[in-house]
Amino acid sequence: MSKKVFFCNCGAKLISSDRLMAISAYLKQTGHPFTEISDLCGCSVDQKSETRDLFVEVDEVLIVACFPRAVRLLLENCGIDHASLKFEYLNFRELSNDQLYAGINLFFEGNTEKGEFTELQGNAEWPSWFPMIDYSRCNTCGQCADFCLFGVYEKLDNKVVVVNPKGCKNNCPACGRICAQTAIVFPKYEHAGAIAGADTIDEMAEQQRQQLDIDTILGSNIYQALEMRKAKRQSIIRSTAMQQALADREKALAEKHSKK
Repeated sequence: MSKKVFFCNCGAKLISSDRLMAISAYLKQTGHPFTEISDLCGCSVDQKSETRDLFVEVDEVLIVACFPRAVRLLLENCGIDHASLKFEYLNFRELSNDQLYAGINLFFEGNTEKGEFTELQGNAEWPSWFPMIDYSRCNTCGQCADFCLFGVYEKLDNKVVVVNPKGCKNNCPACGRICAQTAIVFPKYEHAGAIAGADTIDEMAEQQRQQLDIDTILGSNIYQALEMRKAKRQSIIRSTAMQQALADREKALAEKHSKK
């Protein structure tokens, strides 16, 4: 039975760099099979196939990262089937390092298998802030797609899909705050709770929070506010397209001039 630990060396600074370094060092000294992913969020978008390949020929997996629900959504985005492997999770946002070490030891208890340490480096230039949709909660109302100004979502085949994760405005969780089903997860959301991917959700508290956020963000006339945002989004898209066209024109003229 092949076991392996995957550690997300989180790029969101949700825990201190000292803690991350200590966890990494501990995993290396165990000598057990271990892969360090520089940022699971970013790799789940930019390096899907590379991330998926890490799980080949492994039977049991221990993920040391943030909230399990958020991690499951990120792995599903890479095409990793949770039904085919046995997964365990240790949440470094809620557990101390000593608790993490105890969990790692328990995972490998009775297992003498040794393995190499490997790394997967993501794009350090991108903060990899973007939403994931928990389809077990989503009712496809499309409010998030109507609200977002940056074309992150699209409504496709009666389903809302995140099509442009890199278009998301860094540290903006507003669409998640107004989602009536608490179906939108931002793994790097600093305040924890349902929006960050917490598995345990206080439904009553979330309903109260959502109503307050909706009133604050959209006002009393939700439908009018969403229509205004849709119109603004189209204006932004047209402006962006025009800027890209002008940039392409300038590039073509420069290349033509250089050939003379």
